[in-house]
Amino acid sequence: MFDLSKLEKTQSPQDLQAQQDSREALAYLALTDWYSLRFLEENTPVPAAILAARAAARGKVIS
Repeated sequence: MFDLSKLEKTQSPQDLQAQQDSREALAYLALTDWYSLRFLEENTPVPAAILAARAAARGKVIS
């Protein structure tokens, strides 16, 4: 008899890539968090390219 509760889902190459993309996106967000902090503290605008890249990165993060 098989214990089906011990089965694990096999990850596809797409799943693995999505996980890698998510890790890279989180790293990018961590590296650019200071822009947001600077905006809050000094009201210095965040460059549009950074805002766009951060939005794209947030879209790749797996919750």
